[in-house]
Amino acid sequence: MVKNLISRVGVIVALMLALSALASAPPAHAQWFEDTYPGFYSLQTPGLLQATLFGGGYVSDKYGVLQEGVQVEQSVTPYVGVFGRATGYQLWIGNGFESPLAPGSGSFPRLNFGRFQGGVDFTLCTGTHLYVSGGHDVADSDAPIIEGDFSSWLLLHSTHPINGSFSSIYNWQNGVESSEIDLEAILLSTEKFMVLGGIGGAMYFGGFLSNAQGQGGPDLGFYYRPWQLGVTAQAGYGNAHQYGQISMYKQLSWFE
Repeated sequence: MVKNLISRVGVIVALMLALSALASAPPAHAQWFEDTYPGFYSLQTPGLLQATLFGGGYVSDKYGVLQEGVQVEQSVTPYVGVFGRATGYQLWIGNGFESPLAPGSGSFPRLNFGRFQGGVDFTLCTGTHLYVSGGHDVADSDAPIIEGDFSSWLLLHSTHPINGSFSSIYNWQNGVESSEIDLEAILLSTEKFMVLGGIGGAMYFGGFLSNAQGQGGPDLGFYYRPWQLGVTAQAGYGNAHQYGQISMYKQLSWFE
């Protein structure tokens, strides 16, 4: 599993090296690069500072989680930004399938820990972002982690644009890789709000897990444009049996 994660990071690094190489390649390739990524090395003016407040909860008959946090991102160029993220977690553990963060911790019904991350946001093309970050847990979890998040909007000019997203986190302490994937479409869009619907799920691999475990189900989202506020709910079934989760986020933006 570690080899797979290192390979993924290697692919990301190779991609960025390839983009840099194309910029200094022979005229034909350089022209393609300039047409695709105009001003790649130029600082973005005006700069964009964004903050996202988020929170949510997950409940099943095996375990439950509350989380809350903030992410702050600063643009550097039109295609690169840097960000920092701080998240707090409250984890309640039951019997049977336990959280990958705390295997065998049934005698500790509640765990509290924080996670601090920093990384880079690459805009690969319009509506497509790749976030790469690393960080460390504190308090009841002491794990170094590495995370990759990918999000892309398709059919942007259609009546029902589609978003596909993928996230993968590797925990160096227990060797577990947690991955989430979601696919949703805008079902209804007006001047003030959007309604989204789709399907998503999560999988857990490696470490103390003898077999891959996970869950999935349909989700429904709502976004209110004037407040830049979104809410998403999902329900489904998996190794944790029936589950439900809800998440909320509030976006703030400033041009510098």
